Amino acid sequence: MGIIKQMDIALANQIAAGEVVERPASVVKELCENAIDAKADQIQVEVKEAGIQQIIVIDNGQGMVEEDLHQSVLAHATSKIYSLPDLFQITSLGFRGEALASIASVAKIRIESTWNEANQASQSGHFIEVENSKIINQGSCPPRNGTTVQVDSIFYNTPARLKHLASLQTEMRHILKVIQNLAIAYPSISFTLISDGDRLLQTVGKGDLKQTIAQLYSPQQAREMLAFKQSDIEFGLEGLISPPTLTRTSRNYIHWMVNGRTVKSPFLNNVLIKAYGKQLMIGRFPLSFIQITTDPRLVDVNVHPTKQSIRLSKEAELAKLLTQAVQASLLQNRAIPEAGDSLFRPTRFYQQNKGQLDWISQTSHLAEDKQAIELSRPDSNQIKMDEYTKVSDFPTEKTQGMMEALSSQVVEKEALNQQEKPKMIDFSQLRYVGQIHGTYLIAEGPSSFYLIDQHAAQERVRYEKLMADQVDVDQQQDFLMPKLFSFDLKTAQMAEEYSDRLAEIGIHLQAFGPKSYQMQSHPTWLEADELDQIVPDLLDRLSRQEDLSVNQLKEASIIMQSCRGAIKANHRLADSEAIHLLAEMNDLQDPLHCPHGRPVFIEFDPTTIEKLFKRIQDHHLGGREND
Repeated sequence: MGIIKQMDIALANQIAAGEVVERPASVVKELCENAIDAKADQIQVEVKEAGIQQIIVIDNGQGMVEEDLHQSVLAHATSKIYSLPDLFQITSLGFRGEALASIASVAKIRIESTWNEANQASQSGHFIEVENSKIINQGSCPPRNGTTVQVDSIFYNTPARLKHLASLQTEMRHILKVIQNLAIAYPSISFTLISDGDRLLQTVGKGDLKQTIAQLYSPQQAREMLAFKQSDIEFGLEGLISPPTLTRTSRNYIHWMVNGRTVKSPFLNNVLIKAYGKQLMIGRFPLSFIQITTDPRLVDVNVHPTKQSIRLSKEAELAKLLTQAVQASLLQNRAIPEAGDSLFRPTRFYQQNKGQLDWISQTSHLAEDKQAIELSRPDSNQIKMDEYTKVSDFPTEKTQGMMEALSSQVVEKEALNQQEKPKMIDFSQLRYVGQIHGTYLIAEGPSSFYLIDQHAAQERVRYEKLMADQVDVDQQQDFLMPKLFSFDLKTAQMAEEYSDRLAEIGIHLQAFGPKSYQMQSHPTWLEADELDQIVPDLLDRLSRQEDLSVNQLKEASIIMQSCRGAIKANHRLADSEAIHLLAEMNDLQDPLHCPHGRPVFIEFDPTTIEKLFKRIQDHHLGGREND
């Protein structure tokens, strides 16, 4: 007798639910996407105990007739696609027909719906109640435009999955993220989120993305965002990006929407970050909200169980269009010119000399990417000064000497806080020459000269001083008046969850309203005027690395403090100030790199200079080796 049997429908649905329903936020996402597909312009989500006890999603969409209501909870029943060709032209958010069936297998659900489409409104509504994938009750209900789905006791029949849910605060944060992503993707829809009777979020749904950002984050951030719009024959791009001065410590604030679907895309993230180029500090990432529209046939959305990842055709064309759009927007809105624009970010020259300069820009960005990887935090205790990041195989003789000389000077970082200080440059013996662009110092040594990033140098000095001071988290400075923090909803949720962790390093937050917190005092080693940025950054870091030790938290806050208090670019220094900074560099354990891993200085030796002036040439280029 054979042992292979077809699974019971309830068992099959529970297995499918393992991929579709990861947590309460998954249920909220699926139900809201159904409401959007039903042409709703008002969606209200109510949750109890972060959705574990109950989730209710109410929409004013077109609703369902009685027959469709019964079909909707069957596995692979859908109104979105009917044939194989439809699978390659998907314009809806849902299409597999497994969401409601999967939810009904791990929770108790009740669906009320009234058909309301094109003057064919039903005179009565209908409801069904489902448990263990079976309809246990059905009937009529008072008519109300749209659909209401009530989900109770999620994972009541799978206790192992219920046991492994995170804290209520974390689960609520996931739900909030779902609603925020959908509100950003559909600014013309009004979203409301109510948790345990408290209204946490509401958007007006007027179709204005900036207004939506102001409601979800803050009016100040919305005002700073830069709008752009660009298209070619294959793709249309529209959205908002932040200026280089408005950044975050993670990529979590980069939002991509492809044909209305919120997706994650490491590829697009990298393209965006490369488009910013050297304007972004290492370890900092922009805020962005970018909608991409294209022919559905160029997008494969059926590659991930939760449809959060997609495959795109013609990625190279999209990358080129996105780079041009972002760089044009940044150039148009840039307030402060920076040194090296014509070499590293030749945006203004794209149309004039497309081939060569376009190529130089791409090459320099590749060098930056390699540098960012190689200058990551080290594990060894040895600094090697003879290994360099190199860019080779340049297409023209004209670019080779210039790019090779510059890129070959980036020193690879391999150590920090080593036991014995290696033999380094004696900065006290350098002759200070001057400052360029209010950003870089020039100093001359016996056989080389040095270009020093003044911000990175002082950042390193401040970092090592704070690390050596044996920070006392209990030493506090009282405010004359309590300091108030007005967070966006996501950050407020993180503050509630991680306030005890911040207290471990002397940052004591006290709730002062739905999205407000206050501090009565602050640790003396943190400057009061930097707290507005340091506290949200630390919360964001904790949300990504909950297991950070107290010492790691201290170091993270010290790095932030040393960066923000250091001399900024475009700041003119007196000769005495510059000479004093060089003297301070002589006492550093690691003068090569700032705390983020960027190089502090670049050395130009005679060989490098002679290459720049073509006094030394490679044999394959022809000419004499030395003049």
